[in-house]
Amino acid sequence: MLYIGHLAGLVVTALISIVVAWWVRRQTHDRAGTVMIALLSAHALQAAFATFQMLSSNPATQAFWFQLWFFIGIVNPVIWLLLAVYYTGREYWLTKPVWALLLASPAVPGILWFINPGGFMVSEFVVLTEPFHYVRPEFTAASVWLVGLINIYTVFGFGLFLQMFLFTERSTRWQAAAVLAGMLSIFVSTMFTNTGFVPAPGFPYGLYGGGFYGVIIAMGLFRTRMFAVSPLARDAIFESLEDAILVVDANRTIVDFNDRADTLFPDLDDHVGYTLEDIYPALVKSADEPTADGGGAEAIVERIEGTLESPFSGTVRVSVEGETRTLRISASAIASGGEPRGYALIMRDISELEEYATELERKTDQLEQFASVLSHDLRNPVSVALGYAQQAQATDDVDHVADVLIALERIEDTIDNLLMLSREGESIDDPEVVALRDVVADAWTTSDTGTAAFENKLGDDLVRTDPSRLQTVFENLFRNAVEHGGETVQVGPLERGFYVADDGPGIPEAERGCVFEYGYSGDGGTGLGLAIVSSIADAHGWSLSLTDSEAGGARFTISEVDFVPPDEHVPREGSATVSNG
Repeated sequence: MLYIGHLAGLVVTALISIVVAWWVRRQTHDRAGTVMIALLSAHALQAAFATFQMLSSNPATQAFWFQLWFFIGIVNPVIWLLLAVYYTGREYWLTKPVWALLLASPAVPGILWFINPGGFMVSEFVVLTEPFHYVRPEFTAASVWLVGLINIYTVFGFGLFLQMFLFTERSTRWQAAAVLAGMLSIFVSTMFTNTGFVPAPGFPYGLYGGGFYGVIIAMGLFRTRMFAVSPLARDAIFESLEDAILVVDANRTIVDFNDRADTLFPDLDDHVGYTLEDIYPALVKSADEPTADGGGAEAIVERIEGTLESPFSGTVRVSVEGETRTLRISASAIASGGEPRGYALIMRDISELEEYATELERKTDQLEQFASVLSHDLRNPVSVALGYAQQAQATDDVDHVADVLIALERIEDTIDNLLMLSREGESIDDPEVVALRDVVADAWTTSDTGTAAFENKLGDDLVRTDPSRLQTVFENLFRNAVEHGGETVQVGPLERGFYVADDGPGIPEAERGCVFEYGYSGDGGTGLGLAIVSSIADAHGWSLSLTDSEAGGARFTISEVDFVPPDEHVPREGSATVSNG
């Protein structure tokens, strides 16, 4: 049974090595893959020759097969080193002198091994009959030294993979770990060959390590696409950019990514080996296909625009845990030895740039609107003031001076409102937590509301806001209500906001779409009060709408307000409080 078991182990090792070599060839045609195929083929040949050795009953024939598979073992260290050099991206080491040394290194001990002059390498082959029939050589000190020297290449290659394992991350680390584990399986199984821990001391158990190596490499291929673009991409790109980088192979299969990409796509580590179409189709879909996806992933990606230069989206919007970022994608093709390996998707966060562009557009619109107000709304009172001043000068009638003052006050109000509008539309950089009811009370106290009644139905809600600008919102809404005939003004709470309602004549539905525009006024006012309210709401990120109140007047609703728990309340000094009514 021991004989059958050892023989079957060699056959299985040969088959595993052949199958994995075939799989590697299907995965890649680059140099690192070619060297890996050569190494796996060498393992397969060694196991096959050792099988023939066991099947032979003639000691001389067994010695012949032993010499063949052992000679391949002399060549293997060079193949190991070439694999490490190519896989870690150090092809530039392979100069002509280095190639000459690598080719000559196994040639000398290989020739000496076959001709064995005067028993220089092997003193004799010993025939063993227990636990089954096989031969083993008696190595000389010279052969041990020569084989030891050439295995320095193996140790050096092991060191290159160990460096990759220790100083890289994620899939590259897994790839290096797979190779290291495979090499260790061969080392360990070889060490047990001449110990009492094995059933047949002297049998080449190290060959079984080649089978374990093939299994581990197969696992590495399945887990991380070992011969995809990862090592080359990390060396060439990952450490030099701060942008998010997602690396895919030629089939758009995810093979690697950096820390920034892991932040934007938190579940990437669980989806290495999947295609972008499976996980984030919005990164590759064309413009006429769906633009948003979940894909079973934690991040939701929305496609904004594509690009004609690559098969990937040009700009996407990524939302993770309520935070949305806008990314501009640059797809950089990666090749090795003239062979295409995949793409590095370099994703630059342009969220702030997009905000700046939006703010610039807002300011441009604001300037255009200011120019319109200055050219139209100010021209009329200036003309009125000039006309009355000329009449007063011509007639010496001081009554005209009062009309001039009225026109000048109109000009002053317009300028003040324009200045306020330019200031209140700025973004809220340092909001405070305040009691909404207190701000409303302060605003009613400072507003010119005449004899109008006030109903404050707010509770103890706290809101994160700019208190000064929030008070300006209520002041403008209160004045608007009173100036348009409202006798009672009411402020009340909503689930995520509040409302200000009055019992005046209301605003016709046909005009509600333009009441927040610059210069709109239904009674000859400056037309800027509600525009200021809209501007402040936008600065806070709130939604502002206009409907009918229950009393038939106007009801202004502000929603999407950032309410906060009571324990964050920071009372404002000097807040005034007035009772309802």
